[in-house]
Amino acid sequence: MPTRPDRYIQLASQYEPEGVFLVCPIETSEAVVLQGWGENPAYHGQFTYNGVRLKGHPGIDLAAAPDESIVAVDQGRVSEISRDPAGLGRYVKIEHRWGESLYAQLGAVVVESGQSVKAGQVIAHAETLSRNFPIHLHFAIRIHPYNRFDGWGGFSDPTPFLYVVELKRFEENDELKSEVEIPQKIPAMLMEKTGMRRP
Repeated sequence: MPTRPDRYIQLASQYEPEGVFLVCPIETSEAVVLQGWGENPAYHGQFTYNGVRLKGHPGIDLAAAPDESIVAVDQGRVSEISRDPAGLGRYVKIEHRWGESLYAQLGAVVVESGQSVKAGQVIAHAETLSRNFPIHLHFAIRIHPYNRFDGWGGFSDPTPFLYVVELKRFEENDELKSEVEIPQKIPAMLMEKTGMRRP
């Protein structure tokens, strides 16, 4: 079972040091975290992001129902829609006044590149079939100025900026545990190859 530091679980949106206020990317008042920011450093340290070893999980994984709506966390412009063969699967990136947000492990995407979106607007849906890990959204943010070679891929912990009632751990949610098997491993990444581009 992946390790999760005790400090992770907390109320979200307690402070916004950069003035960044984000709606939850999944339409819920109670988000269930499968894997938190910075977790499992030994596992993620096997992989590189832009040629630099990862220091830990560079985002948060939120449990999602099959085909659940994924929404933009803030107003912005869709800057990229693509697929990351190195582990993040289908993804969408949105540019914001403060940086960018990344939504990965997606099923159907319902926006187009270059499209302007509002906070809370549906941009995609979660996958419909579970693989080796429960269906989830991998969510991450980069805040200007950022450095893609910092061991986090330039990403920052999005937890303090999310406007949700509470983030709960997977193992603390009895209803979710009864619906899906407790994950024995975290989603697999792949080794970077020459010319490979990560989002």
